[in-house]
Amino acid sequence: MNLNNIFNLFNNEDNSVDETLLLIDFSTHPIFWISGFNKIINNHLFFKNYTVKMFKSSSPELNKEDLQRAGQEFMFRRAWDYIKDIDVSKSFHIECLKSKATKSFVYNLQSTIYFFENLEEYEKCALLKKIEEVVESFLT
Repeated sequence: MNLNNIFNLFNNEDNSVDETLLLIDFSTHPIFWISGFNKIINNHLFFKNYTVKMFKSSSPELNKEDLQRAGQEFMFRRAWDYIKDIDVSKSFHIECLKSKATKSFVYNLQSTIYFFENLEEYEKCALLKKIEEVVESFLT
């Protein structure tokens, strides 16, 4: 038995890899944006119910319909924050849209377009419509 080999197991040299170098920021990736958008829209009932419950408990005289509208507004605006950076002129973004193309995604886009149309926020509708057309092209 070689004692030097045993003691080398406990040396003070730090040969480890800096773990921070291995981290990737996925929040800057189009797949993250698309997935975040879909997740928020798909979970809209949770957001609506959460908003109503949270505000209703703090002030019972609040109007439930107003609270539901507030929850819906929060949901669509938060979903917009995810999808707004998709650029349909970039081939990588197109490939990401292709990989996530589903009827549910199209429905979520249509619902969001309808919401922003009612608020006359047409610049948002324009981008969402472009994304919708790209996604639909992969479904046919």
